[in-house]
Amino acid sequence: MISVGLARRYARALLSLSQRRGDLERTQGELRELAALFARDVRARRFFETPNVARADKLAFLEERWRPKFGPTVYGLLMLLLRRRRLDHLVTVSEEFTKISEQAQGIVRATVRTAVPMDDGQADRLIAALGRRSGLRVMLTRETDEAVIGGAVVSMDHQVIDGTLAMEFWRIRRQLLQTRVHG
Repeated sequence: MISVGLARRYARALLSLSQRRGDLERTQGELRELAALFARDVRARRFFETPNVARADKLAFLEERWRPKFGPTVYGLLMLLLRRRRLDHLVTVSEEFTKISEQAQGIVRATVRTAVPMDDGQADRLIAALGRRSGLRVMLTRETDEAVIGGAVVSMDHQVIDGTLAMEFWRIRRQLLQTRVHG
């Protein structure tokens, strides 16, 4: 398995190149499409992962099927990964590229877990509050988790904001245990 650090180096180089060429959005879309293809099509993934398949066969496949479909930035990445025998790690490189390209654009991803589905108005208010707090544009993913019972848990940029009832009860319990009663 490719290390995240190595995947991040490929992703940084790709980001720099796509910014210079002015095709960042196209690169993001094409990489997302390729990663989805590798995730759902086991045959395509096995074709590139199998060392018994000759590199010339893989190159011919890329030339015939993918060169006309993808721009020079992504196609160049494919060729580099093929030369270095790392084409089977495309999904990891794509995930890292998504993260760092969003950071470069001032975007941060956040996930909110609630017991019941959050309506659009609540989500918009949460996005605005998180945006003010982080100074970034927030892309929110909503999840429903019955274990939450009440309140919400927000995960954003390696931080967790726990506003659940369970956490509030724990805080109250801690305060009560620390309080001395004089009598």
